[in-house]
Amino acid sequence: MSTVSLNGLSHAYENTVSPSVHPFNLFIDDGEFLVLYGPSGSGKSTILRMLHGLEAPKTGSILIDGLDVTHAAVNDRDVTLALESYALYPHMSVRDNLGFALRIDGLPAEEIAARVESVAEKIGLSAILDAVPGDLSPLQRQTIALARAIVRQPKVLIMDEPIVNLVPEHQADTVRLIKDLQQDFGLTTLYATANLADAKVLADRIAFLDHGRLIGVEEPEVAEALVASIADPDV
Repeated sequence: MSTVSLNGLSHAYENTVSPSVHPFNLFIDDGEFLVLYGPSGSGKSTILRMLHGLEAPKTGSILIDGLDVTHAAVNDRDVTLALESYALYPHMSVRDNLGFALRIDGLPAEEIAARVESVAEKIGLSAILDAVPGDLSPLQRQTIALARAIVRQPKVLIMDEPIVNLVPEHQADTVRLIKDLQQDFGLTTLYATANLADAKVLADRIAFLDHGRLIGVEEPEVAEALVASIADPDV
């Protein structure tokens, strides 16, 4: 678990007139679940990509546990990204998919096995550890993708609309699973979504974004009022 400080952070893509993300400050507490909420183009994904190290900020700094990682390589940040695509290795078993990144990190085989078994048991994957992704349902594959991110025990877990490819009934199940896992493992988590209902279920706090600007950060209970004020400033 870790704290995250985004200080004066902004971003602008090449050949664009206006910033994609205007300068903002945001602090995420140790073990907090913070949701970035806003429509497509509001800057959610760009913020996550800057935190992960896939995009360089135009201004500002990124601190994880007080350590400046603004210009650090992706592999030096201990930040794990879960995307909307499953990105599973089709020729590998579930067990090997879960343990792949740990092997790349050089962990001992015994520790890898213990982590994989522990997470699989918590999530309910123990019975399919020897299956391959092609034999499984979309919900199972999404669950495996989440387990693979969690098994690394990163300092920060970031998720960019990870459930949009699931049918609605599976989306609801996965939202509950994500919330349960985040609480069980105590991971500091940033989650991007354009679905306010999901944001209210998941978040300790919601950061509201509009046209690349951070409008406010509130607890889920007051989310509807803030969204209404963004849509109609006279409300």
